[in-house]
Amino acid sequence: MKKIGMGLVGSGFLADKFAACYREDPRVKLVAVASKTPAHAKSLAEKYGLEAWYTDYEKMFERDDIDAVNVCVPNYLHHRVTISAAEHKKHVLCTKPLAVSTDQAEKMVRACRRAGVKLMYGENWLFTPAAERMREIIREGALGRLLVIEAREQHSGSHSPYATRREYCGGGVLIHMAVHPIGFIMHMMRRPVRRVYAELGNLLHRIEVEDYAVVLMRFEGGGAGIAHSNYITKGGMQDRIEIYGTEGMAFINLTHANPITIYSDVGYSYVVEKASMSRGWTSPIIDENYQYGFRNMLRHFVTSIQKDEEPISNGEFGRDVLRVVSAGYESNRKKIAVAV
Repeated sequence: MKKIGMGLVGSGFLADKFAACYREDPRVKLVAVASKTPAHAKSLAEKYGLEAWYTDYEKMFERDDIDAVNVCVPNYLHHRVTISAAEHKKHVLCTKPLAVSTDQAEKMVRACRRAGVKLMYGENWLFTPAAERMREIIREGALGRLLVIEAREQHSGSHSPYATRREYCGGGVLIHMAVHPIGFIMHMMRRPVRRVYAELGNLLHRIEVEDYAVVLMRFEGGGAGIAHSNYITKGGMQDRIEIYGTEGMAFINLTHANPITIYSDVGYSYVVEKASMSRGWTSPIIDENYQYGFRNMLRHFVTSIQKDEEPISNGEFGRDVLRVVSAGYESNRKKIAVAV
């Protein structure tokens, strides 16, 4: 099967991480990188043996040997780069958030549909081994009907100069960080969000965007989700999830080596070698090598292209996450719950 020619737009932390993952996939040929900073583009190209580097992504998109691109630039550029890639008939993986507004996100979705290319929303939480194992356990019925999911991503502040400027990011921790727990909760609940209530503010940092966010989501047919994000947490990244169902509960800590702990009244098929019981408290085994989901996410993108299948995290999903984010900002302004 022909290798997928891959291009990177952006040459920072995320582009470097993606390039490292793609280099391990024999189905992918890393072709080129585009960055407005020549030294950064050249450095990444040399590090990973790319054929070329550009300061103009439009020029890179003209290459016939590039089939797909990864958008790894600040949030406010996502829609512009994605729409250009679609117009050049390139498949797109766009990192979170999909855009800085639902209007931009909708235009991205339409452009990719019109061009007949894949648009994958790069939510790596959905592709962590913990999430993949958790989906299997939920499908088996170990937790019963899901009632509430609480999820959080929090740390002491972003290293990115773009993250604290509204014009570049579209907001603060709600749009820049809480999209991870919001997207995870929506994916696992598998029902539309109908109502959102949010509290945002600045508790520590004197920046123009919020450093603290709590979002309550109510789902169609019952069920709730609570997403937390902040820049006030000391001691490193905290990515934690609690899932409550009618037959059990689960804790996930993505920052731990063995991140899943489950309580189930009814049990499930497999915990770990030598464990004879799956009722009560258990810690099912997962593959630590893929703990943060990036390798699995990128492999899923390549598979979606090769098999012409819809990604489980597509553009419409990314747009729907932004709708919840937008409702959260509106709720905070009005101090009321807002319909989605």
